[in-house]
Amino acid sequence: MLGFVPIAAPLTSPDTVAPVAAPSLAASRVAACATSVALNALQELLAALEGAGKTFDIEDILLRAAGRAFAENCGIASGAEASVALESTGRQAVFATSLEMSLTSLRAMRLATLSDGRDETEKPAALSLRILPTSDIRPVMMPLLPGRAMRLTVSPNMAGDHAECLLTVDAASVDEATASAWLATLKSAIEHPLRLFV
Repeated sequence: MLGFVPIAAPLTSPDTVAPVAAPSLAASRVAACATSVALNALQELLAALEGAGKTFDIEDILLRAAGRAFAENCGIASGAEASVALESTGRQAVFATSLEMSLTSLRAMRLATLSDGRDETEKPAALSLRILPTSDIRPVMMPLLPGRAMRLTVSPNMAGDHAECLLTVDAASVDEATASAWLATLKSAIEHPLRLFV
């Protein structure tokens, strides 16, 4: 090419180089563990109960199973601290997970809380629970929500025979071994659902 004159890149001194941000300390405190939970026994039980006129949703079962996991792994949270924030679009509803409460009462409380539309995002809870739409895509990373030491993300598959569960924790509050034990208890409770009704 005739008449082409390359323009030299401007030189920068070491004083003008943009500083690189240090890695966030908060990011290094997050741990996660995952499991696949079989839903066959639960689906059969829910179908039998529906035939007898008693209807329960996966949200009811997960709230109850989370309560059992807190009760059996009491090093994480207990009493009022063991509440669960159920996530829905743009808001959260917080539920106590007392094992003394029947599943029927828990369902009634969940439906009443959801119908009034209030947002309890600022209310303390040990765990936030997010149920993703039915899909064959499974989550591999989910952020913790402000004010929550744990977040359980549940993704049922299209066939409805299992769900992928991802537990993200603030490792400064809940160590990895405790988080794994909590998730194993939750998995066992869902896969042996009769225990959730007593």
